[in-house]
Amino acid sequence: MIKKGIIFDLDGTLWDTTESTYKSVNEIAKKHNLPKVSRDTICKVFGCNVIEAASQYFPTIDIEDALPLMVEISVIKNRDLEENGGIIYEGIEDTFIRLKDEYEFFIVSNIDNRGYIEAFLTTSKFEKYFTAYYAAGELGITKAEAILKVIKDYSLDKYVYVGDTIKDFEATKIAKVPFIQARYGFGKDLKTEYYINSFTEIPELVKDIL
Repeated sequence: MIKKGIIFDLDGTLWDTTESTYKSVNEIAKKHNLPKVSRDTICKVFGCNVIEAASQYFPTIDIEDALPLMVEISVIKNRDLEENGGIIYEGIEDTFIRLKDEYEFFIVSNIDNRGYIEAFLTTSKFEKYFTAYYAAGELGITKAEAILKVIKDYSLDKYVYVGDTIKDFEATKIAKVPFIQARYGFGKDLKTEYYINSFTEIPELVKDIL
């Protein structure tokens, strides 16, 4: 039997946590007397690794001083998301139900801390649909390596990655994995061969790819 997998990015693909992130980042910025971080910067940082995120949130201090602040942000944000969740994009569960008998679902995110992906799975009640999830930053590997780890660990014969940013696209090119851009997310139009404007468009598209 051929094993088919759909690997999803999280932020900008499955949910939107802009407001929670904005509040958490600026609570820490205020605590340490640093400049306020704009929503635009928050949106640009989704999909980045922790070093890239820290340098954009706190450009006025050294990265060695900024990284511990990212830990503080994670604690606050995860607590908020565990209680309140994020904004789940429309049509996700109906789409999962349509696809679940033929495909296995996975999450690969650049997130570097435990609790974030778990908050998504718990508050959305989508945990039952996913075979596994990998936080590349927490594992100390790149997103491309995490994608390949999913494919190897679960012996997938056919697979595709769904994400929204240039970072996602670059990771799939390294991993040599087909990519679907979620154009409703945080990335610009990447002129990719495959794309969706709504999550509900996935079933017809993956038929052509896999």
